[in-house]
Amino acid sequence: MIAQAGVLKQKLLEKITELPEARLQEVLDFVDFLKSSKPRVEDPILHVSGCLSGRPLSAREIEEELYGKEPA
Repeated sequence: MIAQAGVLKQKLLEKITELPEARLQEVLDFVDFLKSSKPRVEDPILHVSGCLSGRPLSAREIEEELYGKEPA
């Protein structure tokens, strides 16, 4: 992973050096924005945690929830 980070940094440097000077401030502003924002590391369990609250549903209740009740 560290070696890959080195490769990515090298690619960034190559691309940045090709930019006109007027665009470098935009790059700097964007890097500052990235550094100040919270990292997007989420625990995968958080995506399903809302599904786990409440009482368990039966197969029939799940079907009704998804497709509605069948007409009598």
